[in-house]
Amino acid sequence: METGLNFITVITGLISAATALFGVWIKYKIDEKKHKQLNYDPSAHSNVITALQYIARETCADRAYILEFHNGEQYFSGRGQQKLSCTYEIVGDGISVESQNLQNLRISNLHGLMNSISCEQTFECVDVGEFKKDFSFRSFLVQKGVKSMFARPIKTLNGKIIGVICIEYVKEKRKWSKDSEDFIRKQSRVISGYLI
Repeated sequence: METGLNFITVITGLISAATALFGVWIKYKIDEKKHKQLNYDPSAHSNVITALQYIARETCADRAYILEFHNGEQYFSGRGQQKLSCTYEIVGDGISVESQNLQNLRISNLHGLMNSISCEQTFECVDVGEFKKDFSFRSFLVQKGVKSMFARPIKTLNGKIIGVICIEYVKEKRKWSKDSEDFIRKQSRVISGYLI
């Protein structure tokens, strides 16, 4: 009788293990198929570009783009590298495209920008040449030919910061008005809906 119970226990264990392995294999095949599919929504892309064009037109910007936060590699300590990459950009006539140079930027190297963004405030730099808070960040802007820059965090409805709208002036310096601030705050909410 005991031998029969042991045999049934072994058979049950084997069936359970086979079922678990089959489930893992099915999940792997489904995940593999998902990873091979292109996840691109043309209408969402068009909406973001249209919103950036509208922002650039209303603020007379030479360049407007979106930086989105993402995880990078890990440091040897195990701590993750927090990074930003440009996912959308529009430029005016005669203005250089910088999106390819704005990939995998460590936020620790952008302290001049991130200090305001992390506090959920608009970053304002009316005159890059006079920006003294972070000389490394100033040099970064000078290399792109920027004279004035403004940036606003993009937040989800639950308050999580997922990115940054950046507005740059290359041809001339510009000031930031209260109307511009109200406008970009509203537009950041609109763009947030497209990015989620």
